[in-house]
Amino acid sequence: MILLPSSEIYLEKMNKIKKAWKKFIDTDEINALVVRPIIADSWKRCKSAKVDPYSKRPINSLNSKEINILLERNKHLIEVSWPTLKMIGEMIRGSGFRVDLVDKDGYFLKIISDIEILEESKKLGSIVGANRSELASGTNGIGTALSTGEPIQIFGPEHYNVYHHNWTCSSSPIREPSGNIIGAVNMSGNYRLLHKHTLGMVVSIANAIEGALKTEEKVFELSINNKFLNTIIESISDGLIVINKKGEITHLNSIAGKILGKESHEAIGKPIDKLIRTSFSLFDILNNRKGYLEKEITITPFGSKENFQYLLTEKVVEDSEGKSQGIMALFKEMKKVHKLVGGIIGAKPQLNFSNIIGNNEKIKRAVNLAKVASISSCKILIQGESGTGKEIFAQAIHNNSNRRDKPFIAINCAAIPRDLVESELFGYEEGAFTGAKRGGKPGKFELAEGGTLFLDEIESMPLESQPKLLRVIESNQLMRIGGNKIITTDVRIISSTNQDLLLAVKKGNFREDLLYRINTVTVDITPLRERKDDIPILAKYICDKIGRRVNKNNIEIDKKVLEVLCEYNWPGNIRELENALESAIILSKNNKITIEAMPENIKSFKFKDLDIKENREVNSLIDIEKEVILKVLKEVKDNITKASRVLGIDRSTLYRKIGKYKISK
Repeated sequence: MILLPSSEIYLEKMNKIKKAWKKFIDTDEINALVVRPIIADSWKRCKSAKVDPYSKRPINSLNSKEINILLERNKHLIEVSWPTLKMIGEMIRGSGFRVDLVDKDGYFLKIISDIEILEESKKLGSIVGANRSELASGTNGIGTALSTGEPIQIFGPEHYNVYHHNWTCSSSPIREPSGNIIGAVNMSGNYRLLHKHTLGMVVSIANAIEGALKTEEKVFELSINNKFLNTIIESISDGLIVINKKGEITHLNSIAGKILGKESHEAIGKPIDKLIRTSFSLFDILNNRKGYLEKEITITPFGSKENFQYLLTEKVVEDSEGKSQGIMALFKEMKKVHKLVGGIIGAKPQLNFSNIIGNNEKIKRAVNLAKVASISSCKILIQGESGTGKEIFAQAIHNNSNRRDKPFIAINCAAIPRDLVESELFGYEEGAFTGAKRGGKPGKFELAEGGTLFLDEIESMPLESQPKLLRVIESNQLMRIGGNKIITTDVRIISSTNQDLLLAVKKGNFREDLLYRINTVTVDITPLRERKDDIPILAKYICDKIGRRVNKNNIEIDKKVLEVLCEYNWPGNIRELENALESAIILSKNNKITIEAMPENIKSFKFKDLDIKENREVNSLIDIEKEVILKVLKEVKDNITKASRVLGIDRSTLYRKIGKYKISK
């Protein structure tokens, strides 16, 4: 720093400014030839605000509590500025200058200088917590820089306060990245130390602090963006791994960590091919630059003998010049895919135990048993004639279990061609047989993962497929047709039948070991003819349900209709009852079901017309059924079509019963 000599020119300039200051204080007149416009404007502001030019100390000084609040409020500015201020403080040591940091209101936050300069400054009230705004201290470097928003150098009598006339101040405002002034930096010393480069130095200090503030903001933005990115990565339900050109892992989420069998900090920086083996190279796309979209891949973690199936989506990560820098790989667990597909194609089962209507003791016992069994994951066999509501029971069991939010997949074993049963149940790999879909296809076991697989009419399961089904049920593992990978399963099995499986076992049509695997609990559903006391409430429930569907409310059932319904033997059970009532509702008038609207085979059925002698003891219901069939066949002259219509059963069922009872036509 250059010490200016007390030359005549310098003293003359000082005296002129001193006289101009005195004249303004006394008369409000400005000597424009001597006083700079920016100084003149400041003097006018100070006088208008009634600032005392002869006050020895500033009026606005904070107490210790207020100072703590001030410093805490400006903590970020102080922390960012301190490295620069500390360096400047070392540079000006012994120069006679001090460096100040103030906030946007002009309060001192930091004062750095030699001890003697600090002591001299204290006499004028220049301490942390004191205010140097124009309104508090008049024209000065700090206050005027904050007022104008421009850097300024003030020396000697240009200060509004007479006690500052021996000082020179160079100040520059500090702006945050948005452009708002948040403080100022100032260098002050004896007026004889005035040098034009001092202001340039102060401006450089302010620029350095502003640059640090911008860097801090960018770092903060990057930190926030990084947190957002990490949150997004972690919110992905699939495993996400980013790999650089060297094959090293740079990013991964917690799901990917589980795939690798490592915590994130253990995996980052490690070559991925040292952590897992894959069925094909993950790095092929770096050469061919073609990504994969949900390509099936098998992963084996090192140290594990178990294989896991995933769908791989892979893309190349490029820099701004389009050069490959790495790979982003997304691993979707196949079991999750199967659960999702199972939830869609299986549809959400809507029925529960409240949909099973009846007060008959037999049906109530069946419901109570099913409820108890539903709580565990035991295998359940539901036995009952066609139309008794076996699938309603199956859905109710599923919805009452802890698997209620998982897939419910129903498959009718009788509806699948014999040679396709295994592929439907266990799935197949690509090329397993002629016509196999590209990429293969998961079976019902995979689609039901975590949920329930309902095997309806299991008695129709081909005998040659039963051993494989037994093995899957016992081991909870399967292998697709044409595949060589073991797939673990977690599926609850509910089976149903309308046949006597013990009899089927005796005839060699059903495996005994499979029977004992599927019937941990057996639920027997009573046929409708054995619970005719439930027919009135069943009829009411069915009419209300159908009425809502066809927009007919408060449907009334004629007393004669109820008598006929209770008299009929219902070979088709509740399904037949529902069909009969739906037909009657559609044909009835005035929302009342009359006997005329009932199907012909039901209204013409009269138990007393079958000539069953009431005075004869009947051995069993089988005798009654045989006698009914004989009577109907006689009335229709052995016409099977007419007889099946009158009896309410299909022709194949009638033929089977004719053979069962050895009825000759």
